[in-house]
Amino acid sequence: MDEKVAQELKLAFSLDLYETVKAARKNRDEHVFRHTMAEEGGQMVFVGMFPKKDLMEMPNMTEEFVSRLQTFNLLGVVTDGKSGLDMFYLGGMNKPYTTLNNGRELARTLSDEPVFAFLELYFRIKGMMLDFRVLTYDEFVKAVESEVFKNTSFARMSEAQEFLATLEN
Repeated sequence: MDEKVAQELKLAFSLDLYETVKAARKNRDEHVFRHTMAEEGGQMVFVGMFPKKDLMEMPNMTEEFVSRLQTFNLLGVVTDGKSGLDMFYLGGMNKPYTTLNNGRELARTLSDEPVFAFLELYFRIKGMMLDFRVLTYDEFVKAVESEVFKNTSFARMSEAQEFLATLEN
């Protein structure tokens, strides 16, 4: 995978996720937060922020999964709400995510391979044919641009253009 593509994907994902972190600061009584990324065709894609103590109450967790847990954790979840559930351990840290100051700090807490596997499912559910693992950086930027413009209303087009400009820097 092109290293610049990997960095841009993680950063874009982290910047998006950081918006939920900022909102979570206002809910001091809550300790579990969810960042919904998509609800398409009966499937939901979200990232949950969970304390380890809450995850330890879940049934059927493997020792390998438990060994990766930190005090605070990010899990990527893809589910149809009935029969299927894919769960990815995206990263963790020993202080609350609400203590982070920006998306770049959040990006440093992420594990590359689980994040990329999670994003592949996300893109598939969104109907985006974006095989970012084989694209060069220039091909990636063009593919993202094509997908964004194909799926963006004219009212949101200027926001998308600003986002794409940040990818080029």
